[in-house]
Amino acid sequence: MQDTAGVMQSSKLDEVQLRGELKRLRAQIPDNPSLNPILNVAFDLSRRLEEGQISFADLKGLAGGLMDRACVRRARQLRQKIGYVDQATTLSDFMKYVEKTATESGGKIEAFADRWSRARTGIVLTAHPTFGLSDALYKRMVEIAVADPESTDVAIGLPHRPEPVMTLQYEHKCAQDAIKNLRDAYEELLHGYYSVAARIYGEAAYKVRPKMTTFASWIGYDLDGRTDIAWTFSFQVRLLEKRASLTDVRERFIILKHKLGEGDAAQRVARQITGKLDLAIAAVDEQLKALDGIAADASQLAAAANVITKVDGYNLLSTEPLTVLFSNLIDVVQAPQMKRAIAALAGLVDATGLGTSHIHLRINALQLNNAFRAYVHEPWTRDLTESQSLARIVEMIRTCPRESVNFATLDLETATAIRQFALTAQMQKHIDKDTPIRFLIAECESPATVLIAVFFAKLFGVEGITDISPLFETPSGLENGSRIIGRLLEEDTYRDYIGGRKRMSLQTGFSDAGRFIGQISATLAIERYYHDIADLVRKSNLTGIETLLFSTHGESMGRGAHPGDLPTRLHYVFSDEARRRFADSNLPVKHETSFQGGDGYMFFGNRALTTRALATIIMDGEVPAAEVDPFYVEQNLSLDFFLRLRAFQQSLFAHDGYRAVLGAFGPNLLFKTGSRPVKRQGDHSSDRGNPARMRAIPNNAILQQFGYIANVVAGLGTAVGNDRDRFAKLARSSKRLRSLLGMIAHGKTLSSLNAMGANASVFDAGFWASRASWGREPALQGAFRALATYLLPDDRQGAINELVHHLRLDAIDLHAILEDQNIEGGKIPDENRLELDLLQAIRLALIMRIFILAAQLPRFTPQDGLSHAQVLDMALGLDIPEVVAIMRKAFPHSLKAEASGFNEQATYRPRGIDDYGRLETEILEPMEQSYEFVREIGSGISHHFGAFG
Repeated sequence: MQDTAGVMQSSKLDEVQLRGELKRLRAQIPDNPSLNPILNVAFDLSRRLEEGQISFADLKGLAGGLMDRACVRRARQLRQKIGYVDQATTLSDFMKYVEKTATESGGKIEAFADRWSRARTGIVLTAHPTFGLSDALYKRMVEIAVADPESTDVAIGLPHRPEPVMTLQYEHKCAQDAIKNLRDAYEELLHGYYSVAARIYGEAAYKVRPKMTTFASWIGYDLDGRTDIAWTFSFQVRLLEKRASLTDVRERFIILKHKLGEGDAAQRVARQITGKLDLAIAAVDEQLKALDGIAADASQLAAAANVITKVDGYNLLSTEPLTVLFSNLIDVVQAPQMKRAIAALAGLVDATGLGTSHIHLRINALQLNNAFRAYVHEPWTRDLTESQSLARIVEMIRTCPRESVNFATLDLETATAIRQFALTAQMQKHIDKDTPIRFLIAECESPATVLIAVFFAKLFGVEGITDISPLFETPSGLENGSRIIGRLLEEDTYRDYIGGRKRMSLQTGFSDAGRFIGQISATLAIERYYHDIADLVRKSNLTGIETLLFSTHGESMGRGAHPGDLPTRLHYVFSDEARRRFADSNLPVKHETSFQGGDGYMFFGNRALTTRALATIIMDGEVPAAEVDPFYVEQNLSLDFFLRLRAFQQSLFAHDGYRAVLGAFGPNLLFKTGSRPVKRQGDHSSDRGNPARMRAIPNNAILQQFGYIANVVAGLGTAVGNDRDRFAKLARSSKRLRSLLGMIAHGKTLSSLNAMGANASVFDAGFWASRASWGREPALQGAFRALATYLLPDDRQGAINELVHHLRLDAIDLHAILEDQNIEGGKIPDENRLELDLLQAIRLALIMRIFILAAQLPRFTPQDGLSHAQVLDMALGLDIPEVVAIMRKAFPHSLKAEASGFNEQATYRPRGIDDYGRLETEILEPMEQSYEFVREIGSGISHHFGAFG
């Protein structure tokens, strides 16, 4: 059913006619192999635009309608991914699941309580820069997701762009909005849990404290790749979260309190609860006020610290006083519905601690290693991979002294990693002494790094609440990750540490791994790592130790998210086979998954969607039924498939054309979608196209924008090799392999090599020379000649076209393999792909306009060391805001009104007024206008892919 979302189209531009033109041109390709339908349509639009046959407003209206429809489809796909029907269905499904676990417990409450004694799943909200849309547009999409899916009268009425200013505070606000919905949903599901449990076990059920799942956030605590987060900010954020949590619990309890009745015993306990919460909130308010004093005057640190650290009994440091009172209240109230409500609130407090959620601190392995070198200050720390270095670190852990810290310590410490451990100590002492804190170590590639973290945790006395979690995300890290963990498990100091925590925490990164070795081979590498971990844990006899696996991935296919529904996505990143390998050896395992930036937060955009998503994630903790998947039996074939696919992607990663795609416009093609830098620390603009220096999100976003997500769809033919019949037979019978092929196929239905080739055409000197040579656009002949001359030595178009040819040959095999499996791979574009191709053509016409305007920029005296040629180069790289600023500085245009009221007459009028005014109105303003809409169309393109980057 076709949606009517969109703005009015100009009669000069007929969308149906243009889509038909794309189809007609595509049909001619067999007889004209060099024909590119997207380029042809873009060129026609460009020429009509420059001749005045159509206007910018006409193009904007056409593109607006296309983007609105894509946005509506994306919103409805969100509903399908989450599996939302209605709230009653969500609660019914969840309560049936709880009843099933009770049946499996043999009717014994002890076994039932044990089944729910630990969380088997977890949610982590991260601040990855995928806040690609405005709050208003995210809200509108959520409204559409929960509305009648059959409605055809759906309007958007909003621009497709992010918030104008991205700050860490804004990202934290977005995460806390999602967490608020998670808290509501968690309590609602607890009501369902206790309804079932009480019906089976009676009043004893209300004393069971189920750990259904966990949710956590690292916004405000992630220092990997950024230096703009002070310890004061992180500490203040944690206090604000504590206050929000206490206030939330109080508000929920006050509603209950009014329903308790007049019984003396119940009212007495209720007054104790509200009194304790009121005093705790007042204590936090006093601490926050003291911190505000530091922001105003850094010399007030000591005075503020003394307020925060004073011992007066009001500052609540543990949930235990509250949960004990809740338990007492359950005993004295009579009504079952009140017992259930109090038990549900107690369960929420127990699950989240004194904050709104759990938190993760994150640093980089390099930061940790460098901090250790500075702390020890001895030559042997130069090479931490040596056996003797490892032995010395182990001895340091064994003989570790205890150091105390205060807020002066935090302020004086210059080593980021050490300061984060000291911050953990202060949070433990003054905010929450019980709730665990995850300590993530990005890009970990050595067992020494993990042991260094254990040393610092022990040094500052936080090893009891800190879960140290190495992140394996680089090719080297994934290849050696199991060996690193195996080496750690040989050390008693490490075994003692995880024994104390009852947990070994590990993290894998799908995004960066997929950037380096391709997404499919990264998925397989991570799965192989999980298999190895299960084997290691079994052999290591880690009795009573839970293995915590945190799969960090984004919302797009290029960053590890399967395009299917939520259960499919969860079983894609943590496969049935990996789950069974832990279960077959009776190894307790917990799987956490990330939801990143604004795109990921839409899963928790309102209470209804959140409750469905949360219920699904909780129910995902079950062990899959026994099954033999031939993908794991045919080990040689599976291994060869993985190795060949990884090699293909690594060669692609090094291809000059791949670098040209990433560097042609770089992130200038995109809106800024987060507060974190696009490039890694130490980056330089001279290597803009170097994928090793670019973060995974802009890397993937640029591939989406250029039209071909090569790190997902490329390399299948090479990976299959010569034994295609054997592979085909395996694919028909392997559930796991078909899920991988499904990911590739869906990515291919959205990918177009014509789009990639078309986007490169603006760097082709021949394209501009041809426009000049025919003489049909005489007014612009000078601009065309200038562009052709300037681009003659430019190799971007040639390199990208070489990549296109390489990928087209690969796509021949890809389509043959998919067709053999009866899997649709988009060989013939559907209507959605045609809309995407038309968006590409409209945007390309606007990029052509920017190039044409750039070629007409007047020459000027070098500004800030930049020549006219350098400014032109910046414009062709779409660094338009900088170009416009430079030109306005070189040619200042005064907006003063015409001089009047002077008795003395003048015949001369300064010529520069008109010249500078024409530069502003005829070049700079249209350039800015076009560029802003080029980026907005980029948001529309991302709708088709379901996520930014």
